[in-house]
This record gives sequence, C-alpha cells and structure tokens, in this order.
Amino acid sequence: MLSHLKHVHVFQAVCEAGNMKAAGERLGRAQSAVSRSIEELESALRVELFERHARGVLLTSAGKVVLKRVEFALGEMEAARKTLAPISSAGRSSLRHAPIFSLTIGRRQLEILFALTAPRHLSSVAKELDISQPAVSMAARNVEASAGLKLFDRTAAGMRLTRAGELLVHSLKRATAQLRLATAELAEMQGMIEGRVTVGDLPFSRTYILPVAIANLLHLHPGLQIATVEGSLGALMADLRCGDIDFILGALQSSTQSEELVRESLFSDRMAVIARAGHPLAGRGALNASELADALWILPGNRVPTRNVAVAALRSLGLKQPRAAVESSDLSIIRGLLIQSDMITVASRHLFHYELTAGSLVTLPVSLPDPVRSIGILRRSHDHLSPGAKLLINEIRALRGTPDTPDLEITSPRSKGSSSA
Repeated sequence: MLSHLKHVHVFQAVCEAGNMKAAGERLGRAQSAVSRSIEELESALRVELFERHARGVLLTSAGKVVLKRVEFALGEMEAARKTLAPISSAGRSSLRHAPIFSLTIGRRQLEILFALTAPRHLSSVAKELDISQPAVSMAARNVEASAGLKLFDRTAAGMRLTRAGELLVHSLKRATAQLRLATAELAEMQGMIEGRVTVGDLPFSRTYILPVAIANLLHLHPGLQIATVEGSLGALMADLRCGDIDFILGALQSSTQSEELVRESLFSDRMAVIARAGHPLAGRGALNASELADALWILPGNRVPTRNVAVAALRSLGLKQPRAAVESSDLSIIRGLLIQSDMITVASRHLFHYELTAGSLVTLPVSLPDPVRSIGILRRSHDHLSPGAKLLINEIRALRGTPDTPDLEITSPRSKGSSSA
C-alpha cells in the first residue's frame, strides 16, 4: 500500500460516505476520479474492497481489514497534526489542509524523509536511494511544503530534522507500519503468510532461542522474511514505539512496562559460572569464595546492565570484588577466551548452549541465587502485530519450559520431515 498512499484518504472517504459520488463531493473530485482511485487500489492489493450496488457500496471482508488499518494510520496522522499545530508558523488552518496529514505523499518522498532521520548529507542519501542530489533536495523541500512546517535544519554536518520533523517522522512511521500490516493481513486471508518481521534482538536471545524459533517458522512459512536489529534496550524500545520493529526479545527490566507496550515474561534466567572443559576448578566439589577469588574473571563492562546482575550473583557467594581480567560483552571474544584459557565467567547458560552441549565448556559447581532476570517479549498491543510476527512469537513461546521450570527447556528444532501440526 505504500506505493499507493494517495488513495488512502479516498478509500476512507468512500467508506464514510457509502458511495462514490458523495465521497467525490466531500473531496472536491469527480465521481469518475474517485472510482478510478479505488480501482487502482484494488488492483494493487489484488482484492475487491467494495461490493458495488445501485445505491452505493458495501465493504467486503478485505475492505474491512484495510479500513481498520487505514483508520489507525490516519488516526496517527491526525494526532500528529494536533500536536504540531501550536508550533506551526503557518497557523492551525494551514495544517488542517496539509496533504501529508492525509498521507498524500509519494513513495520516494517518504523514503527520502525516512533516510534523513539521522543527520546526513544529501549526497549520501542520493547514493543510497540511487537518485540525483538535486532530486533529494527538491523532494525535501516538497515534503516541507506539503507539511506546512520547517522539517529540516541545514547544517555543516548535513540535513538535521527539527523537533517538528522528528514528531512528523515518528507519526509517519507508525502510520505506514499500519498499512504494511494491512497487506500482510490480506495475504493471510488468501491463505498466505508473507511479509517482513523485524525483531529487536537483545543478547540473551541471539545464541539459541531466536535462531531456533526462526528456523521453525520459516520451515512452515518460507514466504516470510525475518530481520533482526541489535542495539540497547532503550534504542530498541524507541524503534518499537515508532513501528520500525515488531517486538523485542531478551532480558527485560521492570521499567519496560507501560500503557503503550505489553511485556510478556516467558521464563526466568539462571546464571552459572562457566569455564573450559578440563579447567582446574572443574570436577571438584562445591567451590567456595576463596577458590573463586583467585580466578581471572571475564565480566561485562561497568556501564552494561548485566554487570550488576553478574556482580550481585557473585556477592551472594561472599565474593565482593571479583578480579575482572577482561571486561567484554562480546560473546565471540568471551567464548574464545573461555576455551583458550583458564578464565571463567558468570553468565546465562543459554548464551553458551552449543558449547555446553558439545562439552567444550562446562558449568563449575557453584550454587548461585535464584533467577534475577526476566526473559521475555516486549511489543505493542496485539492489534499492532502482523500475522508473521504473531507466529514467530508463538514459536518462541513453544521453546518455553513448564511454569515450574525456571530455566528454558531446550528442545531441538523441527526436522524437515516433521509435522507442522
């Protein structure tokens, strides 16, 4: 639908008016132009949105799906208009008729606007989108004219969004995310699960949970495309709120709960002290603080949230100042150091699932306290998930153990010959 945004507000007008003629009068267009707009949208979506009758039109099932998403999308833009009206130099009346708030914006203009969300030079945007620099400059000016707002500051560091630009881009991303959902839901109505699912990927989920869930899902629905985005929890939450990602998976903090976001805890994370197979401390009885105090530890950096989790676990053993010979959160580095030396670390067992299963790494006999982190999913409401995102979440849930088992119950990925039931 993003290639046919100019038809979105026409579609809504026809839904509200109940016939093409009345919609045309409301929009100041000829009935034939309204009919042509609806036909182009139906052709693009490969569905009939209306049943045509002598007295008017009725929404089909597909039309109802599209209307729901269009109402969400235009609702986002109306909220943006109201927020931006007080700061508009052109006044409230100008924004009321600004085309961009009815999503009357070209696909290329939208791509350029999104490409300029971070300070960038026009030349880099032109190269990325394979268009000329003057075309980028003209499109940016046209978007500003359409919005009736100053959206960019031109600086030596490149084009930078103004506060109004940031608010508008945020709303446009949320609105266009709704239209992408409509396309995915229409495909589901026709028996196809397709589209793109984007997951905010926190460190805990990368080694086992997410790869297995993705493999299981794509075995059943190969038409899907899955993308992962890595970053801090704060950055991923910002992407989640504006619709750039579908959900976040990993270790969540209690502060992530909000009215806008839904937090689902799947299981609790148990920590373990991990070392190479054949480590001098392996194979002994329960280790005490003095035996662990002399070890060379690999710990997360001081500013990394998991550092506090690791240190708290060790303090429970009476080890107040573990010697951090290496500070790192890079799993590749930690894995290499553990295998190649007598260094040890305290971490979730699931981060090293494959090495522990293969026997290259082992857990040392250290009794750590009960789980202190909640592992789960953070998402917007269920209404804002695509069919593919819902199915991927279900695959992640399927990897969960029973409620009595605090650790994730590891299961093998489905084999190619297994049933999809």
